[in-house]
Amino acid sequence: MALLGKAVLGVWNQVDPAIEDDFNNWYLHEHIPERTSVPGMVRGRRYRAAEGSPRYMALYEATTMEVLTTGLYRWQLDHPTPWTQRVMAGFQIAQRGICDVIATAGQGIGGAATVIHMSVAAGRESAARAWLEAWVNALVGLPQIVAAHAWVGSDSEPASETSELALKAGPDGGVEWVLAIEATVPEALDTARASVLADDPAAHGVTDVRPYPTYQLLYVLTPGA
Repeated sequence: MALLGKAVLGVWNQVDPAIEDDFNNWYLHEHIPERTSVPGMVRGRRYRAAEGSPRYMALYEATTMEVLTTGLYRWQLDHPTPWTQRVMAGFQIAQRGICDVIATAGQGIGGAATVIHMSVAAGRESAARAWLEAWVNALVGLPQIVAAHAWVGSDSEPASETSELALKAGPDGGVEWVLAIEATVPEALDTARASVLADDPAAHGVTDVRPYPTYQLLYVLTPGA
């Protein structure tokens, strides 16, 4: 299995350029180490796009959805550090969602990645899931594609807003359905993304297809590795 768990926390963001250096240092020296200290949070990684928006992407892999909805992770959200409080006030774009893993294939982590966000028409969930599962398996057969994954946003997150999430300048954008692709080089992602988009997503119940930028891997932390 390419992913290390059954649940994913995905975060896409952009910040005020005046605090971008502080933002990057916060992610490297505090935020990802803090998150991956949670039992069951088995890997954290972070990406940056050379162009396009959102500029940054972070992914956290959890053994189960309960890791993201109970326990220490929720405590961290309710008790943001001073550095977290300072940085999050400068967010200009914030999109975040906890997701169940539908399918994952491949080996290792690619140096480049992209995601396609999408919605699914009511009553077409089974068709969309089957289409995404088929693409996950097909994509890892393409040249230079390392791994592929499909996720669906979960409705199991506690409804009350935590202190940390309330710090941002604006509310989070949500996450519905996501196809993620990892490759050795950015050019391979262009071909893979075009192949998926050419396969008539609407015929499988997929709507509002939103391709995101190509991201370069910045950092990976696997606790105990």
